[in-house]
Amino acid sequence: MCGIAGLVTQWQGPTRNRIAVTAMIKTLEHRGPDAADVWADNGAALGHTRLAIVDLAGGTQPMTVDRGDGSLVLSFSGEIYNHDELRRQLRAAGHTFRSRSDTEVILHAHQQWGAQAPTHLRGIFAYALWDTSTNTLLLVRDRLGVKPLYFALLGGELIFGSEHKALLAHPMLPAEIDDDGLTELLAMVPMTTPGHGILRQIHEVPPATIVRYNRQGLSRTVYWQLTSHRHEHSRATTISRVRELLAAAVDEQIKADVPVGSLLSGGVDSSAVAALAAQYLGGEQLWTYDLMHAEPARAASSFHNSDDHPAALLAAEHIKSEHRTITASTADLLAAHAATRQAMDLPSLTPINASLLHLFIGISRDRRVVLSGEGADELFGGYRWHDLDAGDHQPGRFPWHSTYEPLTALLNRDTLRALRPSRHIATRRRAALEQMPLPAGEIGRDRRQRETDWLTVVFYLPFLLRRKDRLSMRAGVEARVPFLDHRLVEYAWNIPADMRPSRRMEKGVLREAVADLLPTQVAWRRKSGYPASVTTGYRDALWQQLRDVLATPRSPILHLINPRNVAAMLDRHAGELHSWTPLQHVAYLLELNYFLRGVRIR
Repeated sequence: MCGIAGLVTQWQGPTRNRIAVTAMIKTLEHRGPDAADVWADNGAALGHTRLAIVDLAGGTQPMTVDRGDGSLVLSFSGEIYNHDELRRQLRAAGHTFRSRSDTEVILHAHQQWGAQAPTHLRGIFAYALWDTSTNTLLLVRDRLGVKPLYFALLGGELIFGSEHKALLAHPMLPAEIDDDGLTELLAMVPMTTPGHGILRQIHEVPPATIVRYNRQGLSRTVYWQLTSHRHEHSRATTISRVRELLAAAVDEQIKADVPVGSLLSGGVDSSAVAALAAQYLGGEQLWTYDLMHAEPARAASSFHNSDDHPAALLAAEHIKSEHRTITASTADLLAAHAATRQAMDLPSLTPINASLLHLFIGISRDRRVVLSGEGADELFGGYRWHDLDAGDHQPGRFPWHSTYEPLTALLNRDTLRALRPSRHIATRRRAALEQMPLPAGEIGRDRRQRETDWLTVVFYLPFLLRRKDRLSMRAGVEARVPFLDHRLVEYAWNIPADMRPSRRMEKGVLREAVADLLPTQVAWRRKSGYPASVTTGYRDALWQQLRDVLATPRSPILHLINPRNVAAMLDRHAGELHSWTPLQHVAYLLELNYFLRGVRIR
C-alpha cells in the first residue's frame, strides 16, 4: 500500500517535473514510510511512496518495462491479490519477470492486454501508467473504489495524487472552493457525490474507471459495472455460494510478505472474516484487534446499541486468535482530532474517525496489514434504512437522512437561497438512480428496495471506504476488505431482499453462511455500528469548541450558518450522551470551520 502522485506536462523538462512531484509525494510519506522515489522525463513525472507488503526487496517504484519503441512507467497503490495467477498466465504468453511483485504484473498485463488489463486484476488498486512511446497517461481505479485517486487539469498540465494534499502541493493549484463544492459539503453530509473532488478544479477518478490523457485531451472509460438479473438459486444454494466466495476472498487476501492481522469488533462481519483468516494462516496464529473506551460511555445513536468488547473477546477465544484491545480515553480521542482532520482532507465525522485512527495507530505497532469487514452491510442489507417499513424513506431524500440529518435547519437564509441544498440532494439522488442497473419488469417494492441498495453502494460505501483508507494509511497500515471482492459483490447484488433476513434479523443469508465458524452469540448478534460512544468530557469539549467558534467573529462558518439556531441546539442538547444528530452536527460544523480556514471561497 502506497501513495502516488505525478504530472503530465508539455516539455517542461525532467528537472522541473521532478522538483514538482518530489514536493507532492512528500505530503504522502504517511502512506509509504519505507521508500520514496520519482521518475521523470520531458513530458511526465511519476512519484511513489512505499509501504512494503509484497516482494520487499524487488517491488521498488516507480517501475518501468521496456517495450522496444519506448517504456511503460508505473506508480501503483494497492494490492493485486491474483498476481501469482496472472504471472503464470503472462509467462506462458512469453513475458519474463525480474521480481515477485504485483507491480510488475500490472506492467506486463498492460503490455499483453492493453486497456483491458484492469479487467484481469483482482484487488484494490489505484495507479498511474505512463507510455513514453505515445505520451499517454492512464489513471486507473479499482472496481469498488477502495483505493483513492484524484486529478486536476491546469491548462495543458494534468496532475494527480492519492490525496487532495498531494495535488495542493503543486505550485499552480490553489486551495479554492466554489458554490458547487460548498453545496456538496452542506447538503451531502457526510457523503460526497462520486467523482466530485469538492475543491475547485479537483476531480475524483470514479471507481472502475480509466482516465486517459494525452495531446488529444482527456477521456474516461468504465471497465466494470454491476448488472441486475433474476436470482435463480435456492436459499440453501445461495448460503453455500456466499460462504464459498467469502472464503476464497479471505484466502487470497491473507497472503503477504509481512504478518497479517484482522479487525475483530465482535459483529458478524469482522468476526466471519477473522474466523476464516485464522483457518487460512497455515499454522500461524492470527492477531486480532478491537477498540474499547477507557471510561464509561453512552452510545450516541441507535446505530450503536451494545458494547462490542465482550463479543470481540468471545469471538477471539472461539477462533483462538491472539487478541489485542486498544483502549481509548477521552484525552486520546481529543488528541487525535488534529491528525484525523489532516488525514481526511475534507470535513467528515470526527467522533467516529478519531477513535478509528487511534485504533490503527495501536495496530501499527504489531501489524502492517489487517483484514476488515467493510461492505457486508451494503451487500446484505445490514442498515436500518434497508428496511422499507422503518419510516426512514421520504421522496427526494436519501434513505439514511434520519440517521445523517442534513444541516438545513442550521443554515442561514442567504446560504439556503444561494445554494439550495435540498434541490442539490434531489438532483444527485435522481442522477444516481438513472445509472442504476435495473432488470426488466422490476417494479413496486422490489424496485424501491433496489434503489435503496444502489444509493447505499454508490454514496454510503465510498464514505466508509474513504475514512478507512485515510485513517489506516495515516498510521501506516493497509486495510483489506474481503467482502468487496468483486465476485462476491456481483453475486450478492442480485440476492432478493426478501431472502436476506433470517430469524427476523438483518443479513440472515450471511449469518447462516458463517454460523458454524462463530459462537452463536456472535453469529446472531444484532448489528451495532462502529463505536461512536462518547464520554461526558468528550462531548463537553466539542460543545465548548463550537461555542468558541460562534464567539469568534472571523470564523468562516458564520457566513453560512444561523448562529442563533446553532446556539439553541447547543443549549438544548447540553449534557446529553444519547443524541446522535446534535453530536454529528456539532462535530461536522467544527470540521467545516477548520477546513474553510485553509481554502479560498470563490
